[in-house]
Amino acid sequence: MNKKINLVLFYCDRMQGFFGIGTHMFELLNYLKLSPDISITIVFTETEKYSECTVVQQDGVEMIYIPCPENGLFLANEHTKINRSLAQRIIQLSYPYLRNKENMVCWFNSLGELQLLHHIRDYYPCKVMYVHHGWLWKDYRNVADDIFANEWKNGNINFSREAFSITLDQLELVNCSDKTITVTHHAQNFFSRHLEVPPDKLITIYNGIKMPELTGIDKEATRRELGIGPHEKIILYSGRVAPNKGVIPLVAAFKKLLAKHPDARLVMAGTGTLGEVIKAAMPYWSKVTLTDYLTRDWVMKWYAIADIGVLPSLMEQCSFTAIEMRSWQVPLIVSGVDGLDEMFDDRVDCLKVPIRYNEKGSRYLDPGDIYLAMDLLLSDKRLALQLAETGYRRAKETFCLEQMGNAYLGLIHEIVEQEEPVEA
Repeated sequence: MNKKINLVLFYCDRMQGFFGIGTHMFELLNYLKLSPDISITIVFTETEKYSECTVVQQDGVEMIYIPCPENGLFLANEHTKINRSLAQRIIQLSYPYLRNKENMVCWFNSLGELQLLHHIRDYYPCKVMYVHHGWLWKDYRNVADDIFANEWKNGNINFSREAFSITLDQLELVNCSDKTITVTHHAQNFFSRHLEVPPDKLITIYNGIKMPELTGIDKEATRRELGIGPHEKIILYSGRVAPNKGVIPLVAAFKKLLAKHPDARLVMAGTGTLGEVIKAAMPYWSKVTLTDYLTRDWVMKWYAIADIGVLPSLMEQCSFTAIEMRSWQVPLIVSGVDGLDEMFDDRVDCLKVPIRYNEKGSRYLDPGDIYLAMDLLLSDKRLALQLAETGYRRAKETFCLEQMGNAYLGLIHEIVEQEEPVEA
């Protein structure tokens, strides 16, 4: 028999821009709130919007705003007395609003919430689910998974103390949860194979989005609105502009491409190390557009007119950008890395550029590989159309909101029904 479930999302605002966490929550909450079996509460853990605890009802969702303390401190992935105190403060301030909720499932997304997860069961007889969106150790060591796993197995902390420490913290999130959701089988296999997490604690649910309505879009009017010439070919990158996203090799490949396709324009929609991209683009500054932060509506306009999408990342899981681009029927070039390698098939729904390794085992991308892929898609319109159509079909089948939402609904009910282990 179904029970009315209280799903409580702890929203650590400062972490939601990473790994597509914000998009994941936006899409999933819009789906889950339609279920009559689930009541949703969002606890905003450090808001500057209100000076005291405030509860707001919006579109059927209860929102509890916990003000940031006067000293301006906020939750972080630190094992300090201050951070533990901040977590307990958040739980205590939200307690009057949550204490009477039955069948509670608490939902966590980021490492900054680890101390909340540590203490939440001291206050509530709740179940806990953690969504693992990406590996933070990859920010410190840009090597193949097997290399890191071997060093981990051997306990070689000198390989990278930071990478080991942050992996221990992500592992702690898993161990403190009733269920951990990975967004790719790649991540699930890493947890079980290399970090020895019991398989029954893990489940993979792919990210998904509400498919856009593609009819009635005036692409020519959108091009004029964005200042794009009638013959320009738009090569679009969307996401965080950072070295580990492959943006510098992409710029180098684009500069070479201009000799054969002088009407091409590279658009990078996102925030990050824009100054490095400007330096790398010299002297073709007029052919590269850097947007910095964009609202969702503006990003969709770029999707609507893009001729090619390029995602040359060195680390990626179930990329929302990749899903969004294929849902807009943009022919894609992706790197054969991690989750992207799982999501796509070369020359079926994308062109893949290989990940290469230097003599030290570090990953890198060859701009020549990216150049060849971009040249091929700009030159072979038939191939580009084939990749776009197959990508769109696969997005509808595998990466749509209904698939993701139904999987989470089933899992949440399963977590609530799960019996507590009997102590010996």
